[in-house]
Amino acid sequence: MRKVMWLLLVPALWLAGCGGGGKESASESAPTTEQTTMVADQNNRNDDQQVSEFGVGPIQEPMNIPETIDEALAKKGEELFDKKGCTACHTLDDRKVGPPLRYVADSVRPEWIMNMIMNPEEMILKDPRAKRLLEEYGVPMTNQNVSKEEARAILEYLRKAAKEKKN
Repeated sequence: MRKVMWLLLVPALWLAGCGGGGKESASESAPTTEQTTMVADQNNRNDDQQVSEFGVGPIQEPMNIPETIDEALAKKGEELFDKKGCTACHTLDDRKVGPPLRYVADSVRPEWIMNMIMNPEEMILKDPRAKRLLEEYGVPMTNQNVSKEEARAILEYLRKAAKEKKN
């Protein structure tokens, strides 16, 4: 939202004379496309820098996740993965509408995974990794209204899937 506001506000300020001390005419002080793009790029960088390694969402503190897999929680996560319709877009090993998920638990923080599951709309707007995934796959992740407990179970299922393939 802030990026859009800047894109609209900066040209308006220059046109009003605020950008050049008020001495130039509107045509002389209006920003070029390059200047407007530079402001937008800077805002993108600022937003990216403000996003933590946990992503954007309710999980903003490190989670204490044991090394060993909780088999009962992983089973519940697998059931939720199917029930919530995750299988419509994801498999563990093959690209589908969304990326394969077998090794996601090895490549990003568990907090990021849970935030992506619970808060995909804001993640694709603000998180650099989520933005890149949207660019690559072209389809935003659907919010399935997953609770924190359900997201934790799905995470455990993904953790188990990664460990199974390695063994």
